[in-house]
Amino acid sequence: MNISVIEKFNQTSIRDFLSYFHLSKKLIHLLQMQKKLSVNGSFHSFDHCLNTHDLIEIDWKGLHPDFPLTMKKEVKCVYEDDDIAIFDKPSGLLVYEDGKNFDTLTNRVSAYYQNIDYPYPVLPVHRIDSDTSGMVIFGKHPLAMSYLSFLFESQMIEKMYACLVYGRLEEKNGEIDKPIGGDRHSNKQVISPQGKTAKTRYEVVRNEGESTRLHVYIHGGRKHQIRVHLESVGFPVLGDMLYGRKQASRLMLHFKKVTFKHPRTLEIFTFTNPEPF
Repeated sequence: MNISVIEKFNQTSIRDFLSYFHLSKKLIHLLQMQKKLSVNGSFHSFDHCLNTHDLIEIDWKGLHPDFPLTMKKEVKCVYEDDDIAIFDKPSGLLVYEDGKNFDTLTNRVSAYYQNIDYPYPVLPVHRIDSDTSGMVIFGKHPLAMSYLSFLFESQMIEKMYACLVYGRLEEKNGEIDKPIGGDRHSNKQVISPQGKTAKTRYEVVRNEGESTRLHVYIHGGRKHQIRVHLESVGFPVLGDMLYGRKQASRLMLHFKKVTFKHPRTLEIFTFTNPEPF
C-alpha cells in the first residue's frame, strides 16, 4: 500500500506515525526489521521524521492475518476505496463463523477479494447481530484494520440504526439509560443493576399505523442493546421473536448510517445505507 503524508504528521517519526493508527508494537518491529516500509523509495530508521507529502510504501505480505475461508456467494459492496470497504449484510447472515455455520459475510467477502487476486485478507472491524441487516465495515490492510478497530472499541464512531417498533411513540425523541447484562437462565440480555452501562437515544421519523419508525443512536454497544432497551420501555422492535415477540417478515432493525474519521485523510467520513423496509 502507498500513503502520502498529510500535514498533521509533518515532522512525526515513522514509529509515531504507525502508532497513531494503533498498529501493534510487534508489527511495527517486524516492518522495521524486515524492511517492509520505505519513504520516498528509501529505507530509514523508524526514528526518521516524515515531511508533508512524503510517500510511504508498505509491503504487508507475510505480516497480515491468515485469509478466512471462502464462500462463493453473492455479496453487495456499497462503498470501497483504498483503505476500507463497506458491505451490506442481509438479515439472517452471520458476520463471523460460529463453529457450525461457515456461510458468513466474512467468508463471502474473502471469496470476493481472492477472486480478483487482492493480496491481503479483507476483514471486518466490527460485527452486527445475525438478524440485523445493514453495513459492515472492513479494513483492506492491517493499518486500516488496526485504526478502525480502535475507533469501534473506543466508541469514537457514531452509529445510527433504523428500526420499526410496535406502538405509536408520540414524543419526538428520547433516551434510555439502563445497564444491560446477561441473563443467567437464557441467551437473552436483560436490564440489570449489575450490568454494563448502556445508553440508547432515539428520534421518531414517523408513525406508520400501529408502528413507529425510529432512528436510533447507541452508546455502549452492548449485545442486543437496541432490542433490550426499546422492549424495556414498551416499544419492542417488530420481528424480534427473542424479546418483543411481535411478528414481522424479519427483524426490523438496520445499521443505516456511520460517521468517523477516515484513516487516510482523517477527515470526517459519513456513509448512509438506507433500510430495505
